Amino acid sequence: LMETAWDWGASGGLTMAENERLGLAWIIRENELNLYKPLTPGDVFDFTIWLINWRRVRGTRGFELRLKDGDELVAQGVQQVATLDSKTFRPVRFPEHLVENFLMENPRVIQQQRFPKFQTQPETALIAQRNVEWRDLDLLEHINNATYADFAEDAAAHALAAAGWSPSRLKKQGFSIVNRRFHIQYQSPALWGETLNVATYLMDLEPAGGTWYIAVDRPSDSQSIVKCVIEWSLVNRVSGEKQTLPESLFHALNIKEW
Repeated sequence: LMETAWDWGASGGLTMAENERLGLAWIIRENELNLYKPLTPGDVFDFTIWLINWRRVRGTRGFELRLKDGDELVAQGVQQVATLDSKTFRPVRFPEHLVENFLMENPRVIQQQRFPKFQTQPETALIAQRNVEWRDLDLLEHINNATYADFAEDAAAHALAAAGWSPSRLKKQGFSIVNRRFHIQYQSPALWGETLNVATYLMDLEPAGGTWYIAVDRPSDSQSIVKCVIEWSLVNRVSGEKQTLPESLFHALNIKEW
């Protein structure tokens, strides 16, 4: 998605060099990604990205992946983006002559979900610490947006392991976890060398899966960095079909006090 967004920008005259000349920096404020089927080695797919709307310093872009053979939908989502001054990191208006290169008549709108309001309670969370490493950073020397999805998936895996269901136990039982939806809200940047708290909560539990809420903050100043929601399902490791949670897993998650 990030690579395609840069290619798309360049096709409209907004190359990296032009961004630098204009003194522009781009940030993603929110990212919603719905996953419908896995990609496997050898799959060929089309990746489409388009501008849904733009107002002064921020806008919404839609994206989707479809298999080349059969046009089956693989993934779809929206991003909320904004432009900043690359030196001050304050919001700055995107040049109108460039906006026109990306505007469409009657752009297709993808239904968005409002990010949930969730009252976090540290005593009910599984909390882990991690340090920001060099490999986590982007060109602006902040944690790359895509890296937070890795943080969230790691946190979810550790939460399941704390309930007695590690990745190896899932594999042994013939199960796998499939994440169906990511919704990430980016709130503040994190830099190299900082220590972050990653808190994981179970928002919802259903017969075949549930919803994790992951909150990342910086304990040195209590600043919220990222909030993420992951909707997940338990599936058969071979067929990919949804499976009912084993009673022991459902019970462990239902009563777990992290």
